[in-house]
Amino acid sequence: MKFLHISDLHFHKFSSDNLEMERRLKYIQKNYPSHHLIVTGDIVDDGHAEQYVNAFKALKPFLGKIYICPGNHDFGAAGNFFSAERAARFDAMLAVPLQQGGTFRGDMTPVVNIVKDEHDTVMLIALDTNLETEHPFDFACGEVGESQLAYLKTILASPAAAGMVKIVFFHHHPFMHKNPFMELRDGRQLMRALYARVDLVLFGHKHVAEKWENMNGIQYVLAANNAYSNDFAREIVVTGGELTVSFVPII
Repeated sequence: MKFLHISDLHFHKFSSDNLEMERRLKYIQKNYPSHHLIVTGDIVDDGHAEQYVNAFKALKPFLGKIYICPGNHDFGAAGNFFSAERAARFDAMLAVPLQQGGTFRGDMTPVVNIVKDEHDTVMLIALDTNLETEHPFDFACGEVGESQLAYLKTILASPAAAGMVKIVFFHHHPFMHKNPFMELRDGRQLMRALYARVDLVLFGHKHVAEKWENMNGIQYVLAANNAYSNDFAREIVVTGGELTVSFVPII
């Protein structure tokens, strides 16, 4: 089973601003037809309806094999000002039509999808790490929250999850503890909850690709760059419960 991880697509209102991202998605569609696509947030630039229309049009060809979570730019103007209206658009214009198996706004429960082939069963757990605040210096920060963290722990402890490869993905970078404007405020609590319980953790936000191996009892922890201006993305291959990770071209 194969996955591609991309992040921070930042679809804009005008089509001319989206050409580079659209080129990359068309390349992925043509060259990786059997891959599942994981997108870790900031799919649009500031939550306007026209941006969501453009994003859905570009992502619709991946229907049935795409898994998304929201970022701070999806839920707020300029990524700083939280808007309940923009957050609701993410669900109505992306999560629901892309058949995510759940929504993100309000209930603060992880969205879980199960993917199977003849060899492996993979549990994909998507989190909303947006901090719902109107303070402009807070919103690029993130927070999992006690409720969502409790649900996550319950999911991971479930007997049904045993034997599955478990991938957890979200938007905010969990290790930016010294950055008061971009940190995931309860990142340490999240990583403790994931300790030795999942196989792969994915996120974006910082626009820098990074990789940690065998960290926190997790085989791989991967940060993605911004997909609209980078020529490579990470491919994750799951075979017999084992994971391999490499860069592959997306243009």
